[in-house]
Amino acid sequence: MPTQDEASALFEECRIVRAHGELDTRTVAPLVRALAEARAARPGRLLLIVDLSEVTFSDSSILPPLCEAWSDCCARGGWMRIVYDNHTTDLVVRHTGLLDRFPAYANAQDAWEGRTADDTPPHRELAPGRRGAPPGRGRRAAPNHPTGHLMSNQLRRPPPAPPLLRLYVAPESTVPRRIDGAWWPRTFDLMVELPSLLSGLPSGWGQIVSVLVNGTGWAGAPGRMLVCNQVVRLRRTTTARTPSTIVLMAPAHGRRDLLVVPPEATEQSADSLMSAVGLTPEQGHFAS
Repeated sequence: MPTQDEASALFEECRIVRAHGELDTRTVAPLVRALAEARAARPGRLLLIVDLSEVTFSDSSILPPLCEAWSDCCARGGWMRIVYDNHTTDLVVRHTGLLDRFPAYANAQDAWEGRTADDTPPHRELAPGRRGAPPGRGRRAAPNHPTGHLMSNQLRRPPPAPPLLRLYVAPESTVPRRIDGAWWPRTFDLMVELPSLLSGLPSGWGQIVSVLVNGTGWAGAPGRMLVCNQVVRLRRTTTARTPSTIVLMAPAHGRRDLLVVPPEATEQSADSLMSAVGLTPEQGHFAS
């Protein structure tokens, strides 16, 4: 039996609805209610993301509520986008001719940015027996392969590897410390740098829900942003501090303070800053 998360606000105009498990005529009611609640929760323009990535089976019973919500969002000057990678969901959408209306998005972040699964073509062939993408993702299935397995007769250059995260983590201690590590971003653009930082933190630090930066060097950023499918609130203080820090807050895990090494710093000056706040490479470790 699927469970249904309550519709949760992401941004002022965007909401997300998630469904799980099997969706058919017996179990689709929670999804119908969640879509109705999301649409009723906010008047005016509505941007709606329906996350079906954890749905294991679906039939055509999902289409009437999805089409109704889509029409409502469009009439209100917004949009509705669906996250899915399940084969049966893909078949339902394709066989009813609704692929143009409901293209697949890989995750909520891609849906928010309008980047469909087809926008990222496969960069290598899959070995026989390996699970591939559902039909129609990236490239059109070859006509003589009705099962829809992806076929490719040319090599694709793999995408460049992302730059390593420059994060130093101080050792765990029962004694409270003022600084828990050091972060050396490559720019002062939080929209670019923060996702890689949060995704590279130790799992024991918990799910970060609030970030506080100090100093005036950071580029402008919204009050909250979607990072790794999690809403993170951003706050800024102009209180003069030397050196600059970033504060990370996680429910039930407390706060963690990181020294921020300026992007333009040299390795020598970075070592000096770390030493000034009591961080020694011999005791901790680098996350990347």
